[in-house]
Amino acid sequence: MKTFIFCLLLAAVYGENSNSEDFFSIMDHDGDGALEQYELHADFYKKDINGDGYISLSEFIKSFASSESLEFNMGAFIYYDKLDGNEDGVIDQSAFPFVMKMMDSDGDGEISREENERNIQKIWNGVAKESKSVLNP
Repeated sequence: MKTFIFCLLLAAVYGENSNSEDFFSIMDHDGDGALEQYELHADFYKKDINGDGYISLSEFIKSFASSESLEFNMGAFIYYDKLDGNEDGVIDQSAFPFVMKMMDSDGDGEISREENERNIQKIWNGVAKESKSVLNP
């Protein structure tokens, strides 16, 4: 579950609908047209540099520093940290059920390419709002 949120963070950091296809293809390791949990876990643990089961702000920034602006990365981090209900400076697995509910429209436990395209805007809108708050506290 942790990986699912992290992968959606990736999607948010890529930031454009045209890039969401690239993100989806990268994450869909078996090429079956659906993102499954096992495909998402590998990337989360790769970004969890210290292996503690959480993604800290510094780990998040290190992972995406060259992709987008610092403000956007911080906004994405804040958005996902709030989803877990703790706002404790780390992204943990408790945010996954919220993201899965937003993205998995048919409730089958997988995110299809179509669901990704249709629902990713919800994530981007939340990230954009948090990014603006970083610039204008």
